[in-house]
Amino acid sequence: MLGNNFVKSFSLLAFISVQPIVGKAQQVKNVPAAFEALSAEPRVIVLVNDIDVPTKSGHLQGVQVMVQDGAEKLLMSGSSFTQAYILQADLISRQTEKLIPLMKEPFRHAGGIQLTDTYLGVGIEDNVKKTVSKVRLYNYRNESLYEDKPVVTIDREGAPELKTSGATGILALGNDYLIVVSNWDSRHWDFYRFDPDRVDRSIIYSFAAHADWGSYQSINLIRDEEAIYAIGFYKAADANYADLILVSKAWPFEPVMEKVFTKAFHCKSGVSFGAAAGLQVDKEGKLHLWAAQPDALEQIAVNKFSQR
Repeated sequence: MLGNNFVKSFSLLAFISVQPIVGKAQQVKNVPAAFEALSAEPRVIVLVNDIDVPTKSGHLQGVQVMVQDGAEKLLMSGSSFTQAYILQADLISRQTEKLIPLMKEPFRHAGGIQLTDTYLGVGIEDNVKKTVSKVRLYNYRNESLYEDKPVVTIDREGAPELKTSGATGILALGNDYLIVVSNWDSRHWDFYRFDPDRVDRSIIYSFAAHADWGSYQSINLIRDEEAIYAIGFYKAADANYADLILVSKAWPFEPVMEKVFTKAFHCKSGVSFGAAAGLQVDKEGKLHLWAAQPDALEQIAVNKFSQR
């Protein structure tokens, strides 16, 4: 599979090999060491929710931490019978504060999400017919997210389950961005390049997941100075796991797509990696994993796993 797809990665090789990696928001000193150092036991946070969140036929899907005016906000994507949305909560007051509608049926299912220094990547799909989806990037530094005005939209269409977008990851690489989108049960991964100055919606690399990989609910990208990695979150046999996957060496881009480590996490208070999960790199360069319970009720339990 790798040999057949390597030619497709040439354009990605070109932009990564000439772009320096800058910024620390999605970078740690050593990704495998940081992942292995994560505690399997969480800090439990309970959010108070007085917002009428649409929950019928859906659940919370992805989690990311956004810093807004110096305050940490938790963004949780969600699906329902009628619409896709983002629920925003303040981590200081531990109170939900905004429901951000994204799209209406048939694009009712917002999957796993990821933030970069500027952009929020969200995949939104028709989870009934399973033949169409959209990947949307929002500039959360302005009103793009709150006004539902994506800076770019990638339209995906294909056979049932082939071009859905259940999990979306995005990684800043110099002035460009690497985007990964996985389909139903994350059996197939498509990579895109996003250049803020040039719209390009073509797939630059595709990969069929190995049989022993999980049905990832969320996939987030992270890097160190040597390589690019993905963390996939899933639940199997009533246990919660995260897989660390080596995507590529950083210079030049040479796809590896190798699972290097699996770790079990002890979610508490009804929280599940089969619902909403995601990673955060804090301002000190420490890695954290976040997860939430499936349903947005009057109280929403959140787990935070941090480096020991």
